[in-house]
Amino acid sequence: MPDQQTSRDDADEGRDLSSLVIESVAEATDTDPLRLPPLHDVVDPGALDRLFTGESGLGTRATDGHVTFRYHGCDVTVHANEGTTVQPAGGGT
Repeated sequence: MPDQQTSRDDADEGRDLSSLVIESVAEATDTDPLRLPPLHDVVDPGALDRLFTGESGLGTRATDGHVTFRYHGCDVTVHANEGTTVQPAGGGT
C-alpha cells in the first residue's frame, strides 16, 4: 500500500457513505473492491450511511463531527461534510 493519504469529497455523487468508504479504501490499497473484507465486520454500514445523511430518525443531518475506524489496514475517517479520508493504519496526518 502506498504510504500516503487519500481524500474524497463525493457529496454531489449521490452515493451512500459506505460505498464511498469501500471505493476509497480500494483505491488507497490498490485492491479490487470485491476483494475487500465485508465492511460490516468493522462498522455497521447502515448506521454509517444514516449518521451524516439526515436519515437518523432525528430529521436533520449532522453538520459537525466525524467517525474513524480501521478497515483493511487503513484508518478511515468519515466527516460530517461527507468527505472521506483514508490513510495507512497508524499513519500521521
